[in-house]
Amino acid sequence: MKKVLTIAFMLFAFLSSADQLAYISKADAERAVELISKKKKVYLFCGCCAVTEPKKVKVLKVFYKFTNYENYYEVYIMYKNEAGEIVEEPIDLAYVWMKRKKELLTIGRALGLDHDPCVPIDDWDNPKYIEKDI
Repeated sequence: MKKVLTIAFMLFAFLSSADQLAYISKADAERAVELISKKKKVYLFCGCCAVTEPKKVKVLKVFYKFTNYENYYEVYIMYKNEAGEIVEEPIDLAYVWMKRKKELLTIGRALGLDHDPCVPIDDWDNPKYIEKDI
């Protein structure tokens, strides 16, 4: 029974960190859209998820939609993928990165929203994830 509870707790902890700033208030969604709209490129990188490489994308369009759940909204980004196809997907502001001066930070951090990006991006021009000691 202890093993089952431990596994359930670990799964809950992972899932709760994987969607930190996906469902947000309308005011935060509006601020995020305004900020991302000013950026030519952003990185999509979930440092709390299975290890993946950061993906730099050219922002074509950004907007928000009501989630139909309580008073929450999602921010969507539209970009062209490597195959040349237009992709539209909801984003989590904890895992969308931007460059400000010489600093790399998440959109959530730029907006002052509390979250844990887990693993930072190392370098805008040569992105790598940084192994974090656990």
